[in-house]
Amino acid sequence: MADFPVVTLTPKPFAFITKTVAMPEIPQAMGEGFGTLSALFAKAKATMGGMPMAHYTAYDTRTVTFELGFPALPHEIEALKAAGLSIGETPSGLNMTAIHMGPYDGVAGTYAEMNAAMDAKGLKAATDMWETYYSPPDTPPEQIKTEVTWPVS
Repeated sequence: MADFPVVTLTPKPFAFITKTVAMPEIPQAMGEGFGTLSALFAKAKATMGGMPMAHYTAYDTRTVTFELGFPALPHEIEALKAAGLSIGETPSGLNMTAIHMGPYDGVAGTYAEMNAAMDAKGLKAATDMWETYYSPPDTPPEQIKTEVTWPVS
């Protein structure tokens, strides 16, 4: 079993939009969502304060709700709100992290491995999880890098 680090994170401002879609529609919703985010950050004349992220807040076998956004610079929060973005925080507290390399459709395997590691360490997984995307859309599938951050207790 892979060893997944458990780290304590400090939250940062997070500017986002919320999407609820059927599972098969996630890739299209992400693409459209990042286009919307780019336009709203431009409207706010704001700088994206980090890599794109998704916060998965609710899901079942058919649908998923996620907050799609970017870390935000504190002095730009009001402009981002005025542009129409919601403001929250990136993950904080105790989290298990993993790097998934490869096509996104394989990330479920990383989640399963993390879940097993949590059980082995006596940790309880939160119902929400985060992903940070490090690869542009045209990256060859085997080179796609996604960081999974899963709050634990």
